[in-house]
Amino acid sequence: MNTFTNGRKQERIMQQEKMHFENLNGLRFIGAFMVFLFHAFTINREVWGSFFESTPFIALRKLTSIGHYGVNLFFVLSGFLITYLLLKELTERGKIHVGFFLIRRILRLWPLYFLIVLFGFFIFPYLPFGIQTVHEFWRYGLFLSNFDEIINGSKDSLNFLSATWSVSIEEQFYIGWALVIGFFQWKTIRSFRIFFFLVIGSSFLFRLYYADNSSFIYYHTLSVISDMAIGGLLATWIFEKSSIRIIEELKKWQILLIYLLGIGFLFTAHKLLPGRLISLERLISGTFFAFVLVEQLKSKHSFFKADRIPYFGRAGKLTYGFYLFHSLLIYYICKTFEWVNWNQQTGYFFLYFIILLLLNSLLSIISYRYLEKPLLNLKHHFRA
Repeated sequence: MNTFTNGRKQERIMQQEKMHFENLNGLRFIGAFMVFLFHAFTINREVWGSFFESTPFIALRKLTSIGHYGVNLFFVLSGFLITYLLLKELTERGKIHVGFFLIRRILRLWPLYFLIVLFGFFIFPYLPFGIQTVHEFWRYGLFLSNFDEIINGSKDSLNFLSATWSVSIEEQFYIGWALVIGFFQWKTIRSFRIFFFLVIGSSFLFRLYYADNSSFIYYHTLSVISDMAIGGLLATWIFEKSSIRIIEELKKWQILLIYLLGIGFLFTAHKLLPGRLISLERLISGTFFAFVLVEQLKSKHSFFKADRIPYFGRAGKLTYGFYLFHSLLIYYICKTFEWVNWNQQTGYFFLYFIILLLLNSLLSIISYRYLEKPLLNLKHHFRA
């Protein structure tokens, strides 16, 4: 009997590990690359010469100005994937092992996060071009760096530490989500759905109240948590399969039109939503990214699939390092170019961009192969 039970358990673990959502890796890389482009044209921009204010560069900066929405895409995708896996576990086992869930999240997020944080606080200040940050370590140690960004972000130019704010929010979501699951022990999809609607509504009311506070709107957990809830809500519908048939059958021109409208909104959100109406921004962008997600997963008539773009599928596995390392590299490369006086000509900026892309990719590969992947391979020990 024990042999049979252990065999079924091992089979279930193998099925979970083999489960793969097509195009999610490609979407991850698109999100990471959006943020990368946005920061490449904004962080340390003061080091570049007058050419950086020329018409072509202003146009490039406008094109990359929606790159920060890549974080929103990450949040929606993360909420979807985690919720779907939990629903699958609930269906197969009748309950969710909260402890194992948290350990799997720790193995994924903590090592690289703390590598960046410890470097930023205790090594970086003593290196060439290093500065002492005004950020407070205890908040970073407790995954509260988004709140530290609200308090100290305007006083500090150490941008590569600021990049951890989204990781902190993800960890807060996972811990909060685990506590809710553990306390209520929900057994139905309807319970999950009601919870997500409550989170989305509460998050909207929070943004409405703090609409005049841009730091709260962008960095506060209660402001951005609706993105993950939208992803979670989407997971409940995709899990039931029958709920998303209308998107499966959309014509190619209809899909293209929705993409154009969504991207158009990202470029014009602050003009379309003045004043307190900006509290609607995350609802609209989150809904758009939820559409992108389900369209990539289920549509029969897509005009593109993210994993089929050369290298995007494989690069999607590297996005955590690609995201966390890029701001640090931007700082160092910009300072180096300024030091050697390579910051006054257009050609040098493009050289900087190529070096940045190559080094960030290389560092991400090394990080994934020798740090992240070995730890991720331990996750199978923590599946019920």
